[in-house]
Amino acid sequence: MSVSGKLVLRIVMLGLGLSLSVAAPAFAYGPNAATVTSNTSSIGSGGSLTVTGSNFVPGETITLDLHSTPVMLDTTAADGTGAFTATVTIPSDAPPGAHTIVATGASGDAASTAITLVSSISTTGATPALAFTGADIAAVSAVGAVALALGGMLVLTGRGRRTAA
Repeated sequence: MSVSGKLVLRIVMLGLGLSLSVAAPAFAYGPNAATVTSNTSSIGSGGSLTVTGSNFVPGETITLDLHSTPVMLDTTAADGTGAFTATVTIPSDAPPGAHTIVATGASGDAASTAITLVSSISTTGATPALAFTGADIAAVSAVGAVALALGGMLVLTGRGRRTAA
């Protein structure tokens, strides 16, 4: 290989190395690697969940992002042991499917946890609400009860006047 060919190869390798180092956050591995978990693995768009992390640099600012299309959810700070807990709200326009919550510290440490976004939030927890069938008759029943009471009073009042006359 010629000298100019080796120079071109080195420039390409250097450029490739620089682009890779800028494009991706640093994910540490091993027993002291940063970790992130959430209190649920499935949630609806617009719902809230708790994200916890550990093994970050104590006191550093941590950014929490929702990935597929990155959206910043929150920033928080690691405590003295490098741990954090934050409650985040998933954007209501986030599409259903597989997503990742990525926590990135100011030092470059990063960790992620997978979540699945479902099409809607269940208001009763894990089981869906029952369908509403029938009619709401409380107001109609109250009006009927008042009408019966008034009618009964009129009947009693009318009988009392007849006996006196």
